Amino acid sequence: MVVQEGGFERAAKALYLTQSAVSQRIRQLEERTGQLLLSRTTPPLPSDAGQQLIKHYRQVRLLVGNLSKGLTADNSDNPTTLAIGINADSLSMWFLGVVGPLLNNVKL
Repeated sequence: MVVQEGGFERAAKALYLTQSAVSQRIRQLEERTGQLLLSRTTPPLPSDAGQQLIKHYRQVRLLVGNLSKGLTADNSDNPTTLAIGINADSLSMWFLGVVGPLLNNVKL
């Protein structure tokens, strides 16, 4: 998203995160891979390793989308499951207040 949006702040807005959170995630990816993934220029540019990671992400996203379509095409009566990862602070402060009313409308 940083490359796609042309900057950390724009990526943060698109992802509904803070700029700091986006920056930390990029840093964590760089630590995991042991390589610089993104130049901190204006606009930010992916390194060769960053380009490979972006290409891999897009391929996986496409595969997941195709798999989801194939699995749900004939199963329209089955409910959709959504996995959500959320940190403890968000969970305790705002998440349940936002999602709780939506869950009250779910038919079991």
